[in-house]
Amino acid sequence: MTLERLPNESAQDHKFRLLLDKAKGDSDYGWKEIEEVLNLGINHTTIRTGTYFLPEYEAYIKSKQDNIEEVKAFKYKETVEVKSDGSTSSDKLIAMSEEQSKDSSFLLKAHGFNPEEFDLTNAKSSMWNVGSEGRTLYSSKITVKPKANGINYYSLIERLNKDVVKAIPYESTKLPESDKMLQIPLFDMHFGIADLEYYKETMMKIEEKIVSRKWDKIVFIIGQDLLHNDNFRGTTTSGTVIDKVNMEEAFADAQTFYSHLINVANAHSNNTHIVFSSGNHDESLGWAFVKVLEAKFENIKTITFDTSMKPRKAIVWKDVFIGTAHGDRSGNKLTKNFYTEFGKQIAQAELAEIWHGHLHHEKSKDELGLVVRCLATKAKTDEYHDINGWIGANKRFQLFEFSPNSLDTIYYV
Repeated sequence: MTLERLPNESAQDHKFRLLLDKAKGDSDYGWKEIEEVLNLGINHTTIRTGTYFLPEYEAYIKSKQDNIEEVKAFKYKETVEVKSDGSTSSDKLIAMSEEQSKDSSFLLKAHGFNPEEFDLTNAKSSMWNVGSEGRTLYSSKITVKPKANGINYYSLIERLNKDVVKAIPYESTKLPESDKMLQIPLFDMHFGIADLEYYKETMMKIEEKIVSRKWDKIVFIIGQDLLHNDNFRGTTTSGTVIDKVNMEEAFADAQTFYSHLINVANAHSNNTHIVFSSGNHDESLGWAFVKVLEAKFENIKTITFDTSMKPRKAIVWKDVFIGTAHGDRSGNKLTKNFYTEFGKQIAQAELAEIWHGHLHHEKSKDELGLVVRCLATKAKTDEYHDINGWIGANKRFQLFEFSPNSLDTIYYV
């Protein structure tokens, strides 16, 4: 420590540097020497009590705090940079506590970003100067990205990676081989209105059926209003405004549900096949959902996918033909359309059926040599169905067990 006044040091800064260093025991000089250098004109014993300069010191500290914005303006260059990937970097001097420096919402607001519209992707704070009342000036650098349609994609990806059962091959089951196919068409699930907890019992019952034998083939038909909304604004594919649900939660819950069952199916079948079938609530997000599953299981050769956007699909196994469509289009022309598109396959099959959803209740009819089934659903009743009085149907799904040329059993779950 030096008694001399430092370059660019004000008289007050010089005075209180010497006095405070001595009071804290950081100075080897005596009070008398300090009094003589500062030329205070008072007895060094009075200085030593520490109370003589207290009012002046408090005013000195207050002036430092009042001038903090001026100090920032002259000594720190604040910058904002918009990058090509859509992110924005902000470098700013901010007065905050240590706790606030770790609060993402505070940092966003301090840099002028609305937490409802932006996600904080990176933050770094370095101490710049110490202020009063526990507040410190920090050099704060953050990077933000705008939220897309109100969903936090970073949070969703983290959730999917954390909660969803990993796509790993199971060891081949020791159950005897069988020439059987199990079809699992869970239509109109409407995740968002219903959640994973609601469907947990359904998932357990399906798993019990899967593990009961070694199947030649297991087919999952996924889509047909798997998700309640087709976006994050609370509308269907056509733009109809309905119940706005938490789509981030809905997407993740559905991934957990199907990832687990597909893993179990792969352990108990020679081939597990996933077919995307579009609906009127979630045509885009439903397709994206199945594409995520396809990427998850891409390294397992015994799991195959049909992710095309065709409105009508056919599943052919042995002498069995199953056609599927959502049922919101074509009306009474559904059966004729299948004959037009798949006439040869239908003619060659010993058993041919068409399955659709959309109506949320179960019924079947024979039409032109085909059994046309409207499949039931276990989905919760949403506001639209409640208002229109469509609340009387049995809430359940159907699983279908086939032999090479016949339907053997329908299981309700």
